[in-house]
Amino acid sequence: MIRVLGNPGKNTNFDTRNDLSSSDSPFLLDNETGYRHWRKIKLEHYHRFDPQKVIRISDHADLSPTTLGEMAVQLQACNFAFFEIDTAASGFSTGNFLTLGRQLGLNRFEASPGAKTDGVTLLSALESSQLQSRYIPYTNRALNWHTDGYYNPPGSRIDAFSLYCVNQAAQGGDNFLLDHEMVYLQIRDTDPDLLVALMDPGVMVVPENIHNQQVLRRAESGPVFIVDRISGRLNMRYSSRPRNIRWKTDVLSKRAVNRVRELLVDSEYIARLKLKNGQGIVCNNVLHGRNAFVDNPVDELARLYYRARYYDSVTIPDCLEADEKSINRDRSDDPAK
Repeated sequence: MIRVLGNPGKNTNFDTRNDLSSSDSPFLLDNETGYRHWRKIKLEHYHRFDPQKVIRISDHADLSPTTLGEMAVQLQACNFAFFEIDTAASGFSTGNFLTLGRQLGLNRFEASPGAKTDGVTLLSALESSQLQSRYIPYTNRALNWHTDGYYNPPGSRIDAFSLYCVNQAAQGGDNFLLDHEMVYLQIRDTDPDLLVALMDPGVMVVPENIHNQQVLRRAESGPVFIVDRISGRLNMRYSSRPRNIRWKTDVLSKRAVNRVRELLVDSEYIARLKLKNGQGIVCNNVLHGRNAFVDNPVDELARLYYRARYYDSVTIPDCLEADEKSINRDRSDDPAK
């Protein structure tokens, strides 16, 4: 059996199974009972676990039940988990990176134009003459709030992604993340009518991408919040880049988009961390961004990240030996620290 992360299960507060279907999803606006149950468990998880905790991985090729359990509860709580590879000093290849992902149920990766043949994109600041430098992830500029693949068509939706820091920049480059489920929760608690607008299939239009009079990507229209028709999970597509998006201009849509922007400024659930060499992130495509950075001197290695985008959500095998006590134990006396 597979545990699908992203929505709390119905059985216990510690069960990470997704027992939902599209018909009983708590994210459907007419399912108030289901939403209240989900909300209670979600907030309990958020208050019990530190979203900025970094999970240590001693063997990336064979994750222990305890490590899988730690990652399961972090992802259950906030849809993302930070990790650190103990063996990073001896080298961590793109193949190792994908091996780690496969143990979390991440198998179907997007072969993006900037990716290597194995599906891993190498993110670094490129020379302005290179085509990929048109896109902010390949520069040292700040990367504003977005979800990955917000411009993809519905059949190619990105459900998860992972990052790994090979070389950090000299200054800046901090990552920030916000669980999209918490954005949904905060909006539904205060003004659920805004969610009607944010679930409208025409609320957000990404214009076509044209370069040298060639259409590289056609225009895509769709909602901000999507309830998966099979699993009942909540997905989000969003970008704060004003030149990249055309929003519906009716009053309700404007209020809804402004509310999302407000939460991205001051939400108490925003997590921030500058990844060190050997550290990474795995998540169910939460909202995220990156501060601008100053790269290392020319005689040192430049900032370099691995990135993989997946059409799968994170899943954990349902054979965990780790119990809640071991997952949450105080590690201050751990000799491995």
